[in-house]
Amino acid sequence: MKFIPLLPILAALLVMPAAAGDTVRWNSAPYAATPPLATDTPEELRARMEEITSFPTELDPRLWDAGKLRPDIRSRTLEIAQDVLRGIDIPELTIKDIEVRGSNVSYEYDEDSDFSIRIFLDTSRYDGDTAKLGALLKLYTDYLEAMYEGRILLNGVPLELQFYAERSARLAPEKSIGHYSIMSDSWLEQPVQQDSHFDKIQIMTDASRFIARYNNLVTDYFNDKKAFDCNLFAAFTKELRSYRHAGIEKHGTRSTANLTYRLLRRVSVNVTENVRMLRVECQAIHWSLD
Repeated sequence: MKFIPLLPILAALLVMPAAAGDTVRWNSAPYAATPPLATDTPEELRARMEEITSFPTELDPRLWDAGKLRPDIRSRTLEIAQDVLRGIDIPELTIKDIEVRGSNVSYEYDEDSDFSIRIFLDTSRYDGDTAKLGALLKLYTDYLEAMYEGRILLNGVPLELQFYAERSARLAPEKSIGHYSIMSDSWLEQPVQQDSHFDKIQIMTDASRFIARYNNLVTDYFNDKKAFDCNLFAAFTKELRSYRHAGIEKHGTRSTANLTYRLLRRVSVNVTENVRMLRVECQAIHWSLD
């Protein structure tokens, strides 16, 4: 697997001329032609809610064996991380640690959970601005997500890659929340079963409310893509993330808000991902000349 260096791609995009044509068809290829609406019935939504509020009692056997990361998963992850790092094309940067966080290093996962790794870089030989480097790494992470999301599978589990120039306080291990170092092949923090602080009725109420707003946004967008305010997608994403974060801060990962957010990613369409993709398309259309 070879990853294309990011900086040459960005440079090429900056000088690439806009495509010209007599007619731009916003609702046909290469743009989305059909509104990706969430069509779940109340019964279907309730069934998915029941699934995400039933928690496993062991770590995902596709990734873990006897409390350790499976050797094949570890070796392939290390290989991918090194390959991706070469794509940045800054020889002074090396990998300090690769850590696993998220539902698949805990008792919160389900069949749709990804394997999320955080790649922390050693910047001791880098003489540039680490703050600007952090911004570049965020851009590179977004690029990797756009290119490879759902396409790199480890025993059927999608791999998610995130790069960091330094470890902020929010990225430090938290007590009882699973946190595993792939480099040292050891636990930084052992996961434990979390207490449940959710209300199923409230999950259904909140999810239905967010789905209705999502469907309205999508419908309005497809009615007139060129006139639609792309910032509405960004505002909706920000609201969802703030709602989820507040729930986790107050009641942990098994809170009503976090489970509602998870449900929105597992209905007939992935609400959070579709908002992101439509926002990108909306901006591309607004930048285009017709």
